[in-house]
Amino acid sequence: MNNNQPLLVIWWPKALDQARAEEEGRVIRVRYEVQSRSGDKQHGGEEALNRLPKDLPCLVLLKPTEVGLFAVVPPKLSGNKLKEALPFLVEPYLLNEPEENHVSLWSGLPDHAGGAKLAAVLGKTRARSVVTVCNQHGLKLAALSCETLRERTGHEGAAWISGQDFIVVDGIDTPLLTPTEQPAVLKVMLQRRLQQVGAPTIQASAADYGWLGQQVDGALGDNRIQAATRAPIEPLPRLLNKSLLGADELRKMGMRPMVNQLGARKLIAPALTLLVVAVLGLNALAFKAQRANAAIEAQIAETYAQALPNTPMVADPLLLIEREKRSLNAGLDTSSAQGVSALLHEVGQAMDLAPFNSMVDFAWADNTLSVRFNANVTEDQQGAALQKLKARRLEAKWLIGAKSNLPVLQVEKGPAQ
Repeated sequence: MNNNQPLLVIWWPKALDQARAEEEGRVIRVRYEVQSRSGDKQHGGEEALNRLPKDLPCLVLLKPTEVGLFAVVPPKLSGNKLKEALPFLVEPYLLNEPEENHVSLWSGLPDHAGGAKLAAVLGKTRARSVVTVCNQHGLKLAALSCETLRERTGHEGAAWISGQDFIVVDGIDTPLLTPTEQPAVLKVMLQRRLQQVGAPTIQASAADYGWLGQQVDGALGDNRIQAATRAPIEPLPRLLNKSLLGADELRKMGMRPMVNQLGARKLIAPALTLLVVAVLGLNALAFKAQRANAAIEAQIAETYAQALPNTPMVADPLLLIEREKRSLNAGLDTSSAQGVSALLHEVGQAMDLAPFNSMVDFAWADNTLSVRFNANVTEDQQGAALQKLKARRLEAKWLIGAKSNLPVLQVEKGPAQ
């Protein structure tokens, strides 16, 4: 992800609105802005998801009411141990099971009396539904965050209006969130926040300050809320570093992680060099291995030819030699041994189309040779073998092994009737 590339910021609708749109087969409409990395708005408005730019990294901001923020004092843990402990740290505030949530820890409360931090809680089901829709519409999701995680840029508090929400961040307690359409609630909540011990002065943009003064009807006394050029709050692109889902969670949900393109370009040259070296090395090793294998196979063939000069090598040569040895050691006369060798030779010639090493074993009894093959011998190959054996005036037939269910070729010594 290029750090100078503009950012697509999307304010995601409530879960109820998303579900209603999906039930009705509609593409959800969202408020969006394309911003520079410094937070300056380039353009924006309201648009359907499928009509938004697909070539820009995307920051999705969930409704603040769907992300729980709690002031907690984290245990003295770090890494995976802290990550595993966080869901149980906020368990008293949850209605569902701790394991059903993504829980992350942020600073944002530098003036808290107890040294607490902000714990952000997002349900896994909700997160999965948002990421799935982003995937469906080809959005390059870089982070899933919430506007209430923004931090003030000075010692004063910051207040601003976002959509239908009024948000106050003062650094001493969890962000204050009230709906703009309920001025009575807004007035009470704001007065309580301003009366807290150590509460800083709150600054808002001139437009938001004017609206606020009309709504709370003179409740902004003591100059505790002031108008400013803009609220002293960090720009939205900074929320890319405050994702409610880690890169691993996004990857598990099918979202390809955004990478720094500049860094990637720097790595391309050395990576290609390593690739070329690796390919050359593998080719050299493969050549050596082929030469070694060829030498071994030549030695095996020579040894086998000396041991069984009349028997084609249609199976594992060690197996064939061992079977011959057992037959001879069992007291078979010379004529029987020659009969086995001769029939094996005929079977090898007849099964020349069979896959290599397809023969499993064989047995000799009552002047009949039974050769068992693997299941990879096809019916066409079986039929061709019978024709060749009958052409050699040998009586042969195919059976199915009683125990193994593998094809067995039986060949009797003597001319076919």
